[in-house]
Amino acid sequence: MARNVNEPKVFDDVIENGFHVFSLNHAKTPNFYPNQFPKYSGVKLSSLVVGDRITIRAFFRIGSKEPLQIDSGLIDLEVELIETDHIFGVIVTVLPSHFPLETGSSLEITEDEILYKVVEETIH
Repeated sequence: MARNVNEPKVFDDVIENGFHVFSLNHAKTPNFYPNQFPKYSGVKLSSLVVGDRITIRAFFRIGSKEPLQIDSGLIDLEVELIETDHIFGVIVTVLPSHFPLETGSSLEITEDEILYKVVEETIH
């Protein structure tokens, strides 16, 4: 199945990989995503340590009928390894069993794909 030329470019990754991780850089490209998103501040890799939680946005195919439909949601990961230009994080968000990503899976993420660093608040 190929992307209809009128569909946003994110559909290519969803067709090929089953999912796509939102990129702050791709968000600057016209017609890459199906709609506008907030101006995320992002997170520098240098501010992360192993064990931190970060948030990404991922797109998934919804249903199996044509035309292709996608939806997105926020996913939290726990940083397990930090390298020079990317990190590996374990998915801690509970995802539906039919998604191509699952809770406990490790995902390679680049700096421009990190939306937030999760700040844990202590309740007194």
